[in-house]
Amino acid sequence: MARLAVLVWLATSLVACSNCYSNNQSFTVDYANNQFLKDGQPFRYISGSLHYFRVPRAYWQDRMEKMRLGGLNALQTYVEWSNHEPEPGKFYFDGDYDLKTFLDIAKKVGLFVIFRPGPYICAERDNGGLPYWLLRLNPNMKYRSSDPSYLSRVDKFFGVLLPMIEPYLYKNGGPIITVQVENEYGQYIACDKDYMRHLVNITRRYLGEDIVLFRTDAPGDAAYRCDSVEGPLVTADFGANVDVDAKFAAIRRAMKQGPLVVTEYYPGWLDHWGQPHAKVDQALVMKTFEKILQRNASVNFYMFHGGTNFGFMNGANPPPQPTSYDYGAPLTEAGDPSDTYFKIREVVGRYMPLPNGTLPVPALKLKIGAVNLNSCATLDAICSFLRSKGYVTPVSSHRPLSFEELGHAFGYVVYTTRVSFRPSSPANLGVPGIKNRGYVFTAQTKAVVSTDQLVYSVPVVVQSGQNITILVENTGRINYGPGNRDMKGIIENVTLDNHVLSGWTMEPLPLDKSDAVTQLAEAFNTPNTEQNCSAPGAFFGKFVLPEGQNTLDTFLDPTGWGKGVAFVNGFNLGRYWPSIGPQVTLYVPGVLLRPHPEENTVMLFETESTPEDQRSVSFVDVPNIDGPVPGDADNDRY
Repeated sequence: MARLAVLVWLATSLVACSNCYSNNQSFTVDYANNQFLKDGQPFRYISGSLHYFRVPRAYWQDRMEKMRLGGLNALQTYVEWSNHEPEPGKFYFDGDYDLKTFLDIAKKVGLFVIFRPGPYICAERDNGGLPYWLLRLNPNMKYRSSDPSYLSRVDKFFGVLLPMIEPYLYKNGGPIITVQVENEYGQYIACDKDYMRHLVNITRRYLGEDIVLFRTDAPGDAAYRCDSVEGPLVTADFGANVDVDAKFAAIRRAMKQGPLVVTEYYPGWLDHWGQPHAKVDQALVMKTFEKILQRNASVNFYMFHGGTNFGFMNGANPPPQPTSYDYGAPLTEAGDPSDTYFKIREVVGRYMPLPNGTLPVPALKLKIGAVNLNSCATLDAICSFLRSKGYVTPVSSHRPLSFEELGHAFGYVVYTTRVSFRPSSPANLGVPGIKNRGYVFTAQTKAVVSTDQLVYSVPVVVQSGQNITILVENTGRINYGPGNRDMKGIIENVTLDNHVLSGWTMEPLPLDKSDAVTQLAEAFNTPNTEQNCSAPGAFFGKFVLPEGQNTLDTFLDPTGWGKGVAFVNGFNLGRYWPSIGPQVTLYVPGVLLRPHPEENTVMLFETESTPEDQRSVSFVDVPNIDGPVPGDADNDRY
């Protein structure tokens, strides 16, 4: 009934909002009076961040309707270059990356759009949203600068993106009212004014001289000087525990007149593996929010709905961020309203009219219980199968190659070499260039090397003529700061007793390709396959929903397993690491599930350890992203 009421409200509100997109539309800045003008009338927005690439397409409208009912009149989104151009010149704007449909829904629901096209976005995403292949084209490329090798690729991407969204500008009948230039560039080391001017010019070339542009930083004189360029509005990012007037004073020192805008106001915060789940004082969030509104500022909640880093798309600060991007946002990872949601709506109602309609309630979740993972495949069996199907082609080199050199964006690569001399026993294996986590195997040894844990060498027992295999995981490229140029794999020579090992074979595992994962499950998820595998390997199970059961959202609980990635029906839910925390469960959107009597498949690619007793996972109806973490969080033990 609540869903029906929302739809009824939406239908009536669209009629009422017909003037939102009238003829002769304009969106401008009235500098003299420190305000925006929409169609010549004073306007301010109360917005929330919603990233289309973190939410299944089937849920976009649901999330936007809840945002509108929560009192917002706008949404803000980044554009993730890396997945729109996964390889040079190959553009993708379909499925969960169908940007035009996302903008169409925003207009339909009655939300204006604050558009943040990058090219760099941070956003706690792999490489800050920059394509991994940039460093394959030029290993010495200077990101976020006027380096011609970088700018030429930006220009090509913007040459596709910006003409595509030009019809969606407000002046053309669409929802986009403002466009960001770069992202928090004043906090970066480069301070390249030519680069910023280039982005301003190319954006105006495609979107028009009258487009309202903005830049944003954590307020500070140095940051605002660093990315200072004529044209864009100066805006701010900050959380609840600040002096609002001091932050706005910093804006005024950089921009004497114009509307005050908080581009990122934080109702929560991000998590990291191995550190306690972030919590923010919600009473303080509301108090500071009201102060912002009292100053007649526009504001955007970052995030209003955080969503999920499905697949391998999490970034690292470091340490790496987990799969959940719940962020403590007003709408939870599963899209349910939190207490903060209703408090925000209450505050908004004191400053602008609220839409009518039945407010959302938490959606029912599915509790399936335990699913046994009785079938399995060893790492060798996985590689052999993927080779036979053409998904893996071994690459040989005298030295280990990086993920970038191999043309492999995410996940895992298997590195193998044969020892050609008689080492000591045990011998010291040095892997100084491990990025980020390597599982070392010989006939007698199993060990871990890890950038994250500062373990770059391990003792191994191996004989001449035997293999050393290292399964390397890219745990997420750095998304913020000067370390953003973050190549993955083994990026330096490997030594055994100080002898450089050569003659490497590398096999990238295509676990980012759903068809490869699906075929893997079809081949091994049977009663006749290997039953006694150990990690690393793949573990498979099946379940059927009860007759008459709707396909609702649920959460996969991998407690008892070590570390890896989980798949349901070939879809990569993301990484799990329950022993480290704080995230334990993985969000499973109901749209991924198959109704009765069809079978649903589960696969874990596990790299560290399996449960001591029954190999199983549970599907539960309550998430847990606030699990225990080891030791003192200040030590960054992860």
